[in-house]
Amino acid sequence: MDKNFPAIAAAAMLMVASVGIAAADEATLAAGAGFRRPLAEVAHAYEKASGNRILQIYGHMGQVIAQARESGKIALVCGDQAVLKEAQGVAFARFARLGLGKLVVAYRKGITLAKAEDIVGDAIRRIGIPDQANAIYGKAGRQFLQRAQLAAKIDPKLVAVATVPQVTSYVISGEVDAGFVNATDAIGAGGNIGGFVEVRSDLYDPVEVGCGVVAQQSSAAAEGFTRFLETPEARAILTRYGL
Repeated sequence: MDKNFPAIAAAAMLMVASVGIAAADEATLAAGAGFRRPLAEVAHAYEKASGNRILQIYGHMGQVIAQARESGKIALVCGDQAVLKEAQGVAFARFARLGLGKLVVAYRKGITLAKAEDIVGDAIRRIGIPDQANAIYGKAGRQFLQRAQLAAKIDPKLVAVATVPQVTSYVISGEVDAGFVNATDAIGAGGNIGGFVEVRSDLYDPVEVGCGVVAQQSSAAAEGFTRFLETPEARAILTRYGL
């Protein structure tokens, strides 16, 4: 055996390790706070399968879009596709679908709602709602109140906050009796809330949820993540969270 074999083998192993490190890539994903749970799970599964890394930022959609516009470092922005397509100063190369969002009314422990319209009852004194101008489910909640002709009765009960997770946390703490959130966050809250009821889909505009790939910021990790969204593993996670 060549006496230099151990050194050659060690060098070869180091080269392989270096190639593996070089092959790994990362991308930054920013999304509406109400989609943190499913996206975090999908990102973790993608990282495990690919070796790439997905950095994650969650918050109010207005802030998320502003950060994508100003930072020049965000490759993926996820949320209501209608909002993303109208975003000023952010150009998207394409969109990958996550699913169809569902508006629900979550309620605290100690009470029960049979349907969304039951929030008119005297037992429901305070109702949380996300930002009605910029948050997906704040807009949907407002549409529901108007189309169901409940706005005049419900508006005095509303407690406005910035994001869906804030509404959910208020329901959990009992600070509000009920709140407008997406099914994703309500499912994630589990036994910390009393339960939730879906709002009839004809009482608010369809919410197409997706991830936009920011033009000029795409990478192997970002492209791989969008392809991973179509896999059975990713679809199972998204379905479990109501998407």
